[in-house]
Amino acid sequence: MNEMDNSDKEIVSGKKGILSLPGFPIVIGCIGKNLITLAAISMVSFDNPPLIMIGIVPKRYSFELIKEVKDYSINIPTTEFIDDVKYIGKISGRDVEDKFKATGLTPVKASKISSYLIKECPVNLECKVVHTLDLGGTHTWFVGEVVAAHLAKDYDRSKAFIFWPGQFRYVGDVIEI
Repeated sequence: MNEMDNSDKEIVSGKKGILSLPGFPIVIGCIGKNLITLAAISMVSFDNPPLIMIGIVPKRYSFELIKEVKDYSINIPTTEFIDDVKYIGKISGRDVEDKFKATGLTPVKASKISSYLIKECPVNLECKVVHTLDLGGTHTWFVGEVVAAHLAKDYDRSKAFIFWPGQFRYVGDVIEI
């Protein structure tokens, strides 16, 4: 066995290690008619069925709502909506009754769930909660089956952005095909 010397690296906390991961996608979730900025999101299955999960901190207003509504939408904003993303992430639905009105975003009735979609977002995913996972960390995870998807014909993934702890960034360049 060829063991390598790892002495050129420092040992850090698990939190610092996790924060060294590349950025996370930024989406705006909608639970009922309440908007929430999400970076704790992960694809679970691409097909049969398509599943995506979101993490919500239990003390958040959206946590109460998702337990009641049992569905959510994922809306992918483009970089032109960064101010809305920041506002939605800072202001609780407990304090602002209608974040759609506050931001000027347009609510659209979904086709298969009770939560709303955001018209201005080029991608909307309608998700029904099929599993809830409380693994003892900071977030409770809600796995949703994507039961409908809406995609703008001119959608350009390079206009999406990611959250890098403390920063928002563009997705980046293709390095290999």
